[in-house]
Amino acid sequence: MRVRQLYYAQLRQGAERAFRQQVGRESAALREGWESEGLREISVFACGPYVCMYAERLDAREGAVWDWPRSYETYLEKWPPAPSGTRTGGADEAPFRLAVPMIDIFHDGLPEELEASGVRFRPEERIGTLARLKPALASSYIYYHYQRQEETPGSFNASCVIGSAGALLFNYRELPAVAGAVNRQGLLTTRLSPADWHEVMAPHFDPWADAKAGEELWRRMVRIV
Repeated sequence: MRVRQLYYAQLRQGAERAFRQQVGRESAALREGWESEGLREISVFACGPYVCMYAERLDAREGAVWDWPRSYETYLEKWPPAPSGTRTGGADEAPFRLAVPMIDIFHDGLPEELEASGVRFRPEERIGTLARLKPALASSYIYYHYQRQEETPGSFNASCVIGSAGALLFNYRELPAVAGAVNRQGLLTTRLSPADWHEVMAPHFDPWADAKAGEELWRRMVRIV
């Protein structure tokens, strides 16, 4: 059984270029470390000061989490330590952490469902996008997405998952999209998700002021791993 995990890290001011170069130099060692921790299908994305990671963990133990190696504290902001007893990049009871797990607030499918359906394949493209919610509307956004997730699972892209770190959202998906691969009844039998989905969702976001055309709400990140 595979479990999806999403992580968020924040770059120190002026550290973006050096961070990307370091990741590039150490990509082989990083992948070896990820593999040893049971992580697969890893993708790391960056956009300005934001760094997000998608992975699938083979070890589904509750509380098993990942962290960047301690050498990356030169580039990444420090967060409070993980709760006692959790595993963070091979170090227990660390005085700080460099990445925090994101909360899964929406997924259109699950890895084991794709594998069971026989349609799991090597994606041609892995995409990460970033958005910001208006804090006052975060609960509304989560409510609508849970409703859609459980009313119509697997309706558009079974690889799609959205994680939250406060008001910051990270969307991971693979192309080509696999729709209709999920053979599962959700927890809701209602059909109340709004038909005008994008129009209803738009007011929930705090737009990016300096984004490219078409990326005012969901900003495309650069995949660095």
